[in-house]
Parts: sequence; structure tokens; C-alpha cells
Amino acid sequence: MSGVVIAGYCFGHALERFTTINPVVGMTFMGALYRNLGPTNFLENSTANSIDFHLRRIYPVIILTKGPLSWNWEYIKNNPVKVFSLATLPWIIECLSTAFLAHILLNYQWKWGLHLGAILSSVSPALIVPTVVALKERGLGTKHEIALLVGNAGGLDTAFTEGIFGVTNSAIFYEASLTYKIIKGLLAIFVGICLGIAWGVLCDVIPDHNDLYAPTVRSLLIFGGGMLVTYAGGYLGWGGTSGVAIMVCAGVAATRWSRRGWPINDNPVSEVYKLLWRIFEPMLFTLSGYFLDVSQLNTKEFCLIIGCIISALFLRMLTAFLVGLANNLSIKESVFVSVTWIPKAIVEAVLVRVAADSILSDASEEDKRTAAQHANIIVIAILITSTAGSVLTTALGPILLSQDSRISPGDFYRAQTLSPASSFHDSSQIRRNNAPSTLSIYL
Repeated sequence: MSGVVIAGYCFGHALERFTTINPVVGMTFMGALYRNLGPTNFLENSTANSIDFHLRRIYPVIILTKGPLSWNWEYIKNNPVKVFSLATLPWIIECLSTAFLAHILLNYQWKWGLHLGAILSSVSPALIVPTVVALKERGLGTKHEIALLVGNAGGLDTAFTEGIFGVTNSAIFYEASLTYKIIKGLLAIFVGICLGIAWGVLCDVIPDHNDLYAPTVRSLLIFGGGMLVTYAGGYLGWGGTSGVAIMVCAGVAATRWSRRGWPINDNPVSEVYKLLWRIFEPMLFTLSGYFLDVSQLNTKEFCLIIGCIISALFLRMLTAFLVGLANNLSIKESVFVSVTWIPKAIVEAVLVRVAADSILSDASEEDKRTAAQHANIIVIAILITSTAGSVLTTALGPILLSQDSRISPGDFYRAQTLSPASSFHDSSQIRRNNAPSTLSIYL
């Protein structure tokens, strides 16, 4: 397992160095290649399988903590309709269309189609945000703050996925009365929000902000709380609660820390989680690629899977395009935003084996085969969409985010004619609020 992970890391970053493809594609591909061309499946070993199982309890804690530490709450508060509509509407359309297409093309039961759709509908902002930020530094997409829109809406898309998928998974796989499932589904996200707020406040209060070991203690508190709620939620069957609680906790803590002088996404705790992600990223994607077993697929099934993925993705992109137009983005900007909504990677990789792990022991042979095929579909989706998304975002960004998306000459003139005192005051206010504006870009 270690050797495959190291090979995936090297190949992924070599691929990134010589192309515009994100390294996660190379990591996933290396895992898939080793599974189908290498020796016996090492996950048949109980120890190796247990390691992979528990690693998939650690990945979400790191990923779901890292994201909200960089959310810009001022931007979200000032643009709630734009952010939440882009985070939820494309997700809903792709989830429902995936369920429908899986039922029609792959003969899935509706419950399996919704289960697959809830996984594949999540976008992966971590793959395209670095590219969008690089475009912003070149003055592209700054008029409507495309980088902030994509980053924050993508993060909320992940939060939406965690909540809805968790509820869906629990409703399908955990044995309980219908009444209890309905009550649990309604309460799961609410309980997660309450737990997250309480733990986020605790991570701000303990220890004292000026304590020498505050960064270490706070990092451990968030991580320990995340692991506790992940295992407890899984054991009790309260899917969705843990993911929402982790994200809310990180968001609340980061917001409170920013009021004490720790800037959002530029504080000691966020640096810890960036480092942890660099360590665990190759493990996640290489070992997730390992779940692609081409021996279970024939040509017809493969073509139908590709058709299902691409058709649902097209409807997602169309919805994102229309949402952009409805929120006063230009046609070019709306097209670019829809392109950034292509990649699927992180959530999909984390959940690649969840169907096989959750299936009931007395399930039918059809259900067992469907659960096994879930992993194949997810890995194929990661390889296709991550490659297409990273290439198209890099290639089309300078074309679509052109002159009509730059700072207008009038805005530039007003920024340049501000008095020194006013400029200093405004820039200080911007840094305190962590909210980019016309002036901050030129300063």
C-alpha cells in the first residue's frame, strides 16, 4: 500500500509538472493501473482492508475542516442568493438526473440511483480554486469576484453533499422503522449544526488566545472532536450529522479567531490542516483509484456508465450557467463558472467504498453487484471529470474572463484618486473584514 501511494504521488505531480492536469488524476490513475495490472488485490488482506477503512474516517475530518477555515463569511453574507443558488441548484439537478439515468440506462433501483447521484453531484473546488485564484491575480474575473464565488459556493456545495448524502445513506442502509428514519432525517442536519457551533465556540475559548500552545491545542481539539463525531455518527446511524458538525465547527472557530487577529485562511490552524492534506491527499486518491476493477465491466456497461455521467454533468453545467446569468454574471463568466463545476474528486474518493461497506448482510445478489459497481462508476467519474475540469479551466479562463470581467476604468480611476488617508483606512478595513474589493486588488 505504501509503495502504491508513493508511486501515485510521484506520477501525479510529474503529470502536473508537464501538463495542466491536476495531480489527483495521476494519483487515481496509478491506483487503478496497479489494481488491474498488479499482483493479487491487497485489500483482500484483512489488515490492509482495515487500514483503508479507518483512513476513510480520517480523510473527511481533514478535508471538511480545511475547507471552512478559508471560507469568506463576509462575501457569503453579502451575496447569499448568488452563493447558495450556485451551491444547491446544480447539485439537485445532477443528483436527480443521475438517479433517473441510472434507472433507465443501468437498471438501478431508485434508491441506488439516488445514492449514486448524491455522491456524484458534489463538486471539488480544491481542484480548480488555485487556477481561478491565479487568474484573479492576473486581473481576470475580478469585477464580479469569480474566485470568491467559486471557492465559497463550492465549499457550501460540499457541505450540502455531506448533509444530504448522510441522510440518504442512513435511510437506505440502517434498519429502523419508517417513523424513526423520517425523524432522524429531519433532525440529523440540525443536530450537526448545533454540535458544530458548540464545539467551534469551545475551540475558541480553550485555550486562551495568547497561550503559546494555542495553535496546537486548537488543532487537536478540532481534529479530536471531528474523529469523535465521525465514529459516533457512523455507529449510531446518524449519517450527515458528523460532516455538517465538522464543517460548522471549523467555520465558527475560524470566524471567531479572525476577530482576535487570526486572518481567515492565514492562521496557524489552517496551516496545520494544509500540511495534513498534503500528506493524506496521495493516500486518498491512489487508494481510491485502486477500487476500479475493469474485470467487472463489459464494453456495453462502460459506454452506458460514460453516457450516464456525461449526460447528468451536462445538465449540471447548464443549470450552473443559468444560475450565473440569473445572478447578473455575463455570458462568458457564466460559461466559465459552469466549467469550474465539472471536477469531481474529493467527496467521491472518500465515499468510493461506502456502498459496499454499508450494504446489509442479507442483501440480494443484485444489490451486492450494484454496490460493487458503485466504486467503478465513481473512479471513472473522477478520472474523466477531474481531467476535463482542470484542462478546461486553465485553457478557457483567459478567454472567458477577458476585458469585460476586469476592473472597469471608472473603478480604477476612483481607486487611484483616493486620498492617502482614505486609502489607508479602507485597506485596513478590508484586511479586517477579509473581503476583497476594487481597492484591495490594486493595493
